Amino acid sequence: RGTLEEAQWRKLDTLLDRAQIQPGQTMLDIGFGWGGLSIHAARKYGCKVTGITLSVEQMALANERVKKEGLEHLINFEVVDYRTFARRVENRGKFDRVLSCEMIEAVGHEHLGEFFWAVEQVLSPDGILVMEAITTPEARYETYRRSTDFINTIIFPGSCCPSLHALVDAAYHHSRLTLEHIDNIGLHYARTLAEWRRRFNANEDLVRSLGFDDVFLRVWNYYMTYCEAGFHSMTENCLILVFSRPGCQALVPLCETRSVTQRPALTEGEVKSWL
Repeated sequence: RGTLEEAQWRKLDTLLDRAQIQPGQTMLDIGFGWGGLSIHAARKYGCKVTGITLSVEQMALANERVKKEGLEHLINFEVVDYRTFARRVENRGKFDRVLSCEMIEAVGHEHLGEFFWAVEQVLSPDGILVMEAITTPEARYETYRRSTDFINTIIFPGSCCPSLHALVDAAYHHSRLTLEHIDNIGLHYARTLAEWRRRFNANEDLVRSLGFDDVFLRVWNYYMTYCEAGFHSMTENCLILVFSRPGCQALVPLCETRSVTQRPALTEGEVKSWL
């Protein structure tokens, strides 16, 4: 619905809404990318945001964006591994909310437990974790994680899109975090990829001017089409997951209310005819 830009703002709002962020809270953004989620949280809620990444290039651009918005007093970015960050004594229980948008795919199946352990260390007693994750259905996950494909060899070497069960199991074994809510936005992602591909090809001259050749153009088109097909067929999903510890007082129950129109009751004649 609406433009790609409007949909992106709605997605950021959904992540923050699911985290039930309150004005002035402390927030950790694990794998902050280009800084969009951190900036939106600070600007909308006045949150004190810490963002961590392993990308020097992403932090440089994200810091430029923070400066442009005049939010240097609220946002601090750092290049550091999430496990190293979690081991710092000063970070224990420091953050009211932890958010991580599509970073978990870079963690790897064997290290999922370390991720949840790290979140457990930095999350306040009534803290909430919201994670967006591209996931693989359980039925093919064991085969998938032991094999190679176009994504984990060409696009994101070594990546792993975990199953929901793998995430919940890792949280269970390595933390006290419990899954509270799920949104599946995979079909929305299919439409997003179609629009990304349309815009990419509409700007082919610009792409070429940046030094990219025919091989890159073909690979990138295949990549976006490949992913679009996966989300459209629901052989890949994009989930927004909410975790908290048992007894979390900060988490208002997340539920959906839907209007249900009931069909009129069968008449006696219809009942007799059916019987």
